[in-house]
Amino acid sequence: MSEILKTYRGNCHCGAFIFEAKTHDIRSVIGCNCSNCTRKAYMWLFLPPGAVTVIKDEGLLTEFVCGPHKSMHKFCSRCGTPVLADNQAYRAGTAINARTIQNLDIWGLEVDIHNGTAIDPQWAPPVYSGPDPASGLGDSGKEYHGSCRCGAVQAAIQLPGPLDGTYKGPIIECNCSICQRGGYIWIYPKTHQLALTGADNLTGYAFSNKVWRKMFCKICGTHMMTDWNVAMTNEEFATLPAEVRAYHDPKREYRPFNVRVLIEFDPLALKTKRFDGWDELEPKYVNP
Repeated sequence: MSEILKTYRGNCHCGAFIFEAKTHDIRSVIGCNCSNCTRKAYMWLFLPPGAVTVIKDEGLLTEFVCGPHKSMHKFCSRCGTPVLADNQAYRAGTAINARTIQNLDIWGLEVDIHNGTAIDPQWAPPVYSGPDPASGLGDSGKEYHGSCRCGAVQAAIQLPGPLDGTYKGPIIECNCSICQRGGYIWIYPKTHQLALTGADNLTGYAFSNKVWRKMFCKICGTHMMTDWNVAMTNEEFATLPAEVRAYHDPKREYRPFNVRVLIEFDPLALKTKRFDGWDELEPKYVNP
């Protein structure tokens, strides 16, 4: 007897792109350690032709072509959500990012890692040539360099020690509506510990109470960091509920950074702490 297919609904975070997919009960996905998939934390579902139906498309998906097979990755240009990919050269159908599927327990999925780094030609990461952060750590600090996948945005970050088992700061994964879709691994340096080049290639997505923006590359869709929403005035901030202001105000000097973008560094080797943002954070996200 053939397995009964289920209909799943998915969307980018802002709801500009909504789809439905018919597939088996989702218990496992395919991950990849290539430079693009690592940065975007894809959880792939490869579906046959006709399995995906587009429910809403505001025309905001941006295409980024990369890799030896010239895969066409599509992300929302408004919220940065990596949604799907097409590559008719080696696999028919559509690859859906399971992180975009509504009400899916991503931490409960089995992930089969594909060794994408073994496929030639190898990605040549950009060499950082920008300024060092003004962290004041000197030789006592550890500096890391990172970039988006296309190299248009580069970063240098200075930490008080290496990102290994001795690191004393928090290293967080979150399953809230935006972090689930982005698959970020967060650390929390202060502003003076971070330097950027090509920042004009970043765009920001503010949501919920709009205090923060997720900053991602406009060209390739790589999420780099979280930044204070510079468009929010002090007067607007003062109108937010007292508990929201109390939570966010002390954090203005910090710039949460996505360590997935670091070069020559395996973010999956980090010991992270999981935060249940889906249940803990307010206001609750409403699936479109």
